[in-house]
Amino acid sequence: MRKYLIYAASLFAFIYSTGCSNSERPAHNTGVQGTQPDTSKQALLQVVRAAEAKLKTTQTIDAFNGNITITAYNNYANHFPNDTLSAAFLFNAGGIASSMGQYTQALGFYNSVCTKFPNSRLIPECLLVEGFIYDNNLNDTAKAHAKYSELVNRFPNDSISTQARQAIKLLGKTPEEIGKEFEEKNKKTKKA
Repeated sequence: MRKYLIYAASLFAFIYSTGCSNSERPAHNTGVQGTQPDTSKQALLQVVRAAEAKLKTTQTIDAFNGNITITAYNNYANHFPNDTLSAAFLFNAGGIASSMGQYTQALGFYNSVCTKFPNSRLIPECLLVEGFIYDNNLNDTAKAHAKYSELVNRFPNDSISTQARQAIKLLGKTPEEIGKEFEEKNKKTKKA
């Protein structure tokens, strides 16, 4: 919990410092509530772009910068829930969370894209990645099968469905079993 409070405080300081220049900063309110950060679309996009730029300076995603970027994406999506950029930002947040091993959080972001943006072009990719996470990271073949099947059923003509069909065939098999099947298939192809 303490780690998240540190991240939140860092993000607030980052948003406040990048949200407006010194001459544009509002005067401090002497009331109990204090000043609020700029949550305009432009300010939130600026925070997202700054966080993305920081991530691009490193080869691997560190937890601090990854969580700052996830928070920036999520903050934008919460303030502008009907903006199509929000779907892309939630998808990106899922990718970052997954790359940091935060699989449950990643699944939540992908699920948000599917539920909040039912017409998004990102849904097939979300379903595929959800299936992959369940299969390869959480070892839950039943949920992986459900996600892959949902993808195939909802988007049968999408090129990503081909990957889902292939993944269904490989569910529950060890790498050795997959390798053996591949070798046998190659032998049959060479004979023909």
